Formats: sequence, C-alpha cells, structure tokens
Amino acid sequence: MPPPLPPSEHQGRVARARALMRERGIDGLIVTDPGHYAYFTGHKVPGWQKSRPAILVLPLDGAPALITWSGPDMFRRLYNGPPLSWIEDQRIYPEVPLNTDPQADWGVAGIVRERGLDGATLGIELGRETWLGIPQTDWDLLRSQLPGVRWVDSGPVLWACRMVKSEWEIDCMKEACAVGGRAWGRVFEDLRPGVSIPEVQRKVLSYYAEEGADLNSEPPMVFGATGPGRTFRAGDVLYMDGGCSVAGYRMDITRRAVFGKPSARQKAEHDGMWALLEEIIERMTVGTPVRDLFEFSQTRLAARPEWRNYSDHPSKRIGHGIGLENEPPSISGTDMTVLAEGMVLTPEPKIESEDGLVNPEEQVVIRASGPEVISPYPDPRLFEVH
Repeated sequence: MPPPLPPSEHQGRVARARALMRERGIDGLIVTDPGHYAYFTGHKVPGWQKSRPAILVLPLDGAPALITWSGPDMFRRLYNGPPLSWIEDQRIYPEVPLNTDPQADWGVAGIVRERGLDGATLGIELGRETWLGIPQTDWDLLRSQLPGVRWVDSGPVLWACRMVKSEWEIDCMKEACAVGGRAWGRVFEDLRPGVSIPEVQRKVLSYYAEEGADLNSEPPMVFGATGPGRTFRAGDVLYMDGGCSVAGYRMDITRRAVFGKPSARQKAEHDGMWALLEEIIERMTVGTPVRDLFEFSQTRLAARPEWRNYSDHPSKRIGHGIGLENEPPSISGTDMTVLAEGMVLTPEPKIESEDGLVNPEEQVVIRASGPEVISPYPDPRLFEVH
C-alpha cells in the first residue's frame, strides 16, 4: 500500500496553482470538473453525480471555499466519518433540483463577491482538455450574476499543476502497477484455449480485488479472440490494455499473449515494437519536447514499410500523461509540452497487424537522472499459451 496522504499534499497543490495564477494574471479559479475538484480538495465525487455539482472557489489570496450537496455530509455525520475536505469553508446545498427554475444558483457568485473578486479575472474550465462541471444554463446564469468578471480558461493552470507529480502520487502509481502487474501475471498463467474475452476480464477484476486495487478499478480492454462467442483459439493473439488504480491513481500498460507457438511474423512484430518502445523511453529525459519523441518514432517506423503505422497523422498520439486519469501531455506531433522532472507518461507506438494492434506501452516517470519504468511486471515478452 502507498503511504498515507501527507497533510502537505493538498497545500502544495494549491501553492503551485497560485504561483501559476500569479504568473498569468488570474485572481481566482472556479473549479467545476470533478477530477480537478478532487485533486485540490481531496473530496472525491462519483461519476453518477452529474446533477449535483461540486465546486471549488480558489482565490489567489485568502481562504478557498467548496460547494457540494448534503449527501456526503449527511453520511459523514451519521457514521462519524472523516471531514469531507481539508478546506474549512464548506457550503452545503440541500438537494437537486433546488427549485423549478430552469437555472440553478449554486452559490458561486456569492462567494466571489465575499472574496472581493466580482471585478476580477477568474479562470474556469473553458478550453481543450477541460470540462465544465455545471450545466450550460447555470454557466449562463453565473456570467449574468458577475458582469464585471473577465473569464479565462483555467486549463493551463490546472494541467500545469497536475502534469508534475509529487512523490506520493508516484508511489500510488508504482503500487497500482505492482498490484495490476501481479493480477495480469496470474491471469496469463491461467489462460487456456477456449477462454472468452469476458471470462478474462472477470478474472482480472477478481485478482485486482485480491491484490488490493481500488474496488472501482475497471476491467482492461481485451481483444484478439477469433473463435465462437469471442473465445481464443490457436494462433490468436490476446491484447490487453489498461490497468487498475490505487488511491485513485492509475496503471496503464499493454501486454500480449499468443495461443500456441508464435509465427515468425508475430514474434518479429512484437519484439521489434518493444525494441522501438525502449528506444523512445531512453529519450524521455528532462527538457525533451514530447513532439520529438513522436518524430523519432515516425522516423523509425518509416524504415519498416512492411509495418502499417497507425500514427499516420501528427495528431495521432503515441502516448499520454497518466495520473488520476489519462492526462496531458499527448506524445504527438502537435503537443508543445517539454518533459519535466516528476511527469509520468505512458509511451505507446502503434502498428496495425493481421492479429490486431501491436501497441507496446509502459509507465515511465521522468527523473533528473533519466527515465524510470515503474511497470516491469508482467514481463513484456510475447507470452505463449499452451
């Protein structure tokens, strides 16, 4: 298990956000996306809770405030649970709908006025890779309530904070990779001809639970079965992609298994692509633009005309950041991000084969001393099922 969340973790995140806000002339953030909200507040909002927004108001100076519905607070009180968040100013609304009006006032404007920000520059999720966590009608109402506010996209601040991970976050992902790797290894040892894709996924979930993953971990993607009822038979190549989570932090790798002895082509494709991945990982150093990794992969694959490169357009990424979810940056020809110490990414060059996707993927931490692979298990070789 990863170490307990240190009290300094959320304070450090807020401090980084405020430093970035100051650089960009932003006086406050209104955080409505559930992922960003949980990242700063420590209060996790389930995915089904779309009609009950949870919102953080983070001023450049002064105390932050959060807004959320009464349900979690009710369970905390009745069952003597821990505080919802480290944030002391918590505004609890009763339930939804608050009334029969087509627009709901969640109380954001009131807090903004209390903090003296009703004539300020405020950031909210407006751009690419950000998601507004309130309905459009309520966003229209908020803007009408605060006519003196200049609204800007908060994405550059939010993702600049989240792309660089703390050691605690990295430890969580190491544990996720260890737990998930053990589960996948057990599943691969269990494989036999005739097993179906749903059976593989159910067994993975069972082993996740036994090994200590988060109970809401999702099954991996599994492809490659050509038999009746999506069962695997001789010659098929099982492709598995994804992983479990620990304390909300995700594992995301790929592994492959062949039913029977691999053909010369199958082995050459698998070994050749994993060798390319190793070359890409070697180049994942502090100060390297992610688009350079993409261009390197393109050059290498161009030298293998017998392989069909999936990434036939600069926007088709060959990897991404990872943390609480699949995150920026994208390892593509269009992303301008430069690798920094503490980033965690999953490089994954792709070719399309007769058997499906050949898509090696590992989880890599960017260190000052060089890249650190935190997903060594199960072994990335092409596993043989007999």
